[in-house]
Amino acid sequence: MNRTFYFITLSLVLFFACSCGRQDRGLDYENCSLWYISAHDSAQADIFYVCSTETGDWVNAQGDTMHFADMNNPTHCAALYGEMAGVDSLVCPDCCCFFAPYYRQATMEGLLKDTTLFRSRCATATADVQQAFDHYMRHLNNGRRFILMGYSQGGYAVVELLKHLTAEQAQRMVAAYVIGYQVTAHDLEHPRIRAAQKATDTGVTICFNSAVSADAAIDILSGSTVIGINPVNWCTDATPAAYVYDYGGACDTLTATLDTLTHLTLIDGYHGTCPLIPFVGREGNYHCLEIPLYYRSLRENIALRCNTDGRDLNQTPR
Repeated sequence: MNRTFYFITLSLVLFFACSCGRQDRGLDYENCSLWYISAHDSAQADIFYVCSTETGDWVNAQGDTMHFADMNNPTHCAALYGEMAGVDSLVCPDCCCFFAPYYRQATMEGLLKDTTLFRSRCATATADVQQAFDHYMRHLNNGRRFILMGYSQGGYAVVELLKHLTAEQAQRMVAAYVIGYQVTAHDLEHPRIRAAQKATDTGVTICFNSAVSADAAIDILSGSTVIGINPVNWCTDATPAAYVYDYGGACDTLTATLDTLTHLTLIDGYHGTCPLIPFVGREGNYHCLEIPLYYRSLRENIALRCNTDGRDLNQTPR
């Protein structure tokens, strides 16, 4: 069937609301209401996307403050849907299907304040994502190669999902895009995580975080990253890349340069607004624009990597 594209402005990672009154149970991913899917018969690969934090603390009927998204709440699900559909329309090329699970993501409050709390609360979320991925591989993938992509909290989930892959699954992975989150030295020790070096390597992990300068970095998102790549020219050195930014009707020439010390992509020439992330946001940090800033480059690169024969690269798991 024909691909259906949805254009919904990315809500990304701002004010969010959600719950989980049943944190001790997994979700039933055989239920189609727990999926956003845009598929067509001629696809040669899939994108498995994990969305960012779109929810915030809320109070249940018993007066308890809840820290996880409630997938029985239409308002919470609608917040995730907005991002899923927006990312699908922006970055998914014609050669791919797009799959995104609804999951009990941790809420914004407290999430970004403390790394230990972040990892503790993300345990429920990442368990859901892994369960969804297992269902996807068994029932929805149909033997196609696949891309993993996650943004912010979703990027963290993708890093953990990479560690969950079997050797056979790793052989079929085109690439993993960790957007707006970090890949640490400890992560890089895992045999499934290998840093991308160029525009066409496969079986690799792509990681980028954007700011006007290194002073605008957000530590809990990018402070410990040991890899980065320029998402315009796909270089890992400091070669600058000029490009036209046209999201939302803009027509600006920007320059993206990788800071090889911090692994941040530094953007020069952007004069628009960028909402601050609650609690930890900094002026000049472009976390809320990570996908709009590069959507054309991302879509082209996904198609390019999907059309690259992975056999010409070192795909043997370490």
